[in-house]
Amino acid sequence: MKRITCTMFIILGMVGVLFAPTPTTAADESGSVTGAARATFAAGAALGSVALSSLDLGAGMFIEPDGSGTGVFSAVLTGQSPLGQARQITIDGEVLHGALTPDGRAHFSGTATVNFGDGTPTLSGVPFNVTTTANSVRLALDSTVLPVAQVSSGTLNIN
Repeated sequence: MKRITCTMFIILGMVGVLFAPTPTTAADESGSVTGAARATFAAGAALGSVALSSLDLGAGMFIEPDGSGTGVFSAVLTGQSPLGQARQITIDGEVLHGALTPDGRAHFSGTATVNFGDGTPTLSGVPFNVTTTANSVRLALDSTVLPVAQVSSGTLNIN
């Protein structure tokens, strides 16, 4: 499963790099966020009782000047349960809104399905928000805001 997920992220990133539009900073132009990356959390990051270590993500979306967005955001949060068991929390999101800033940040949001990887039923319709640069990712699920994760490999393109 991990190998398939990583392969999907790599393919999504390659497609994003090949078809990325030229960079834009004008507020009246559409833009995009594409890529596949791994980001690491500092010690102490947690979602519920799961101590998080990393975030593997894939993103491909277009953001329009009116604030609408279309595309996908997928992430796998890796960590450990309080009993030391490895856990993977899978997030599959549909991007509905977004904005690009002149300083190179992208903000996007939508709804996602979240599988906590512990045998509980998958949750659907969970609101998510992401703020990203080429080097960092901050994810919020519903009212839980995770700490910033630093990109350690892969590429995020904000155009």
